[in-house]
Amino acid sequence: MRKKESFVALIFISVLLGMLALLQNKYGQWTDVRGFFGMHFRDGLHHWPYSEHIIAGTTEVMHAVEYPVITGLIMWLITFLVPLSDQAVFHYYWVTSAFHIALLALSAYLIKIISNKKSAYYFIFAPAVLYSLYRNWDIWALVPMLGAILLFECKKYTQSAWLLSLSIATKFFPVVLLLPIAIILFRNKQLPIFFKYSLTVIYSWILINLPFALIDFKGWAYFYEFSYKRALGSASFYEIVSILIPSITFSSIHFYILNIGIFSLLILFLFRLKEIPTLPEASFFVMFAFMLFTKQYSMQYVIWLTSLAVLAMYKISEKSKVLMIYIFILWQASELIFQYSLFQKFLTDIYAKTDTPMKISVSNTTYASTGAIRYICAIVFASLLAKYLFDAKKAETSK
Repeated sequence: MRKKESFVALIFISVLLGMLALLQNKYGQWTDVRGFFGMHFRDGLHHWPYSEHIIAGTTEVMHAVEYPVITGLIMWLITFLVPLSDQAVFHYYWVTSAFHIALLALSAYLIKIISNKKSAYYFIFAPAVLYSLYRNWDIWALVPMLGAILLFECKKYTQSAWLLSLSIATKFFPVVLLLPIAIILFRNKQLPIFFKYSLTVIYSWILINLPFALIDFKGWAYFYEFSYKRALGSASFYEIVSILIPSITFSSIHFYILNIGIFSLLILFLFRLKEIPTLPEASFFVMFAFMLFTKQYSMQYVIWLTSLAVLAMYKISEKSKVLMIYIFILWQASELIFQYSLFQKFLTDIYAKTDTPMKISVSNTTYASTGAIRYICAIVFASLLAKYLFDAKKAETSK
């Protein structure tokens, strides 16, 4: 009975917080959800998202959506739930948000099963997570990723691989989880399982993607071409450093060097842990390494990092966990402040070209300073978590 009450309470609070978060941006301003509807679907003709098309009443040829196939399919299917009207863009945003609220609750439930109830509440009460929940469709990919982690821990490897491939086909980020999975199974002397697992992920991903590629290969490939050619900038580590220290400039070679460096350190860390890490423990670090030096910063990164951070914190000692909670709160606050300054900076630049003054303007320096604080807080959190996890594994070995 207590378990049932605990489940109901978690779901209820998740839904309530999701609804309250929606109120801070109830019309979806500056979100991909509203923006992509306007670019691709506002004429009510339900254009296939992976083919070039022309919106009725215009002459501009719109390219395919720059998202993996499951996300494009989701955004396309939701258009059928929204009748054509002057308010269609808002209705589309609200319908999408309703799904996101449900997925937030499901994410919290999966986190609770993998770790405990406290971890789930840390996730749903994180203000930066709620602030980012409706920006785009990342929460759709988070749920199957968490399911894949849970099934992996239950040693249901085939089902885990299926869900991981679904998550990769929705956002692609979770492909990095194959690294800690490889290390865990290698250290457990289970390489045949890893080969089977990775092959299952690959052929499942191909099966999901193949119909889209056959319908329009160019449209299907647009996301991968767009991601590869994308320039450095937009709130990334590179832009923040370049603003604060103008004498420093970056190019694509720095992107590759920094990523090779951070992943080399990560691999060394995971191999040097005295006890073999679990996938929930290792997943945060690989996702953090992947997102630290990306070409662009996206607000929804915090959804991925927070969900995995609360899982990684679960196994550290209670004494260490107290300090980590304070650092976690500080990191979350820095994320929220940075996201707010990012939007205000964007609006400041827009209104600077008009006669309408901005009530709260943000300069380049202020924006970059909040970004630097965010990166520092995230690095401090990840570094301390790595230390405490290393200590916890060492203590397990000495028992």
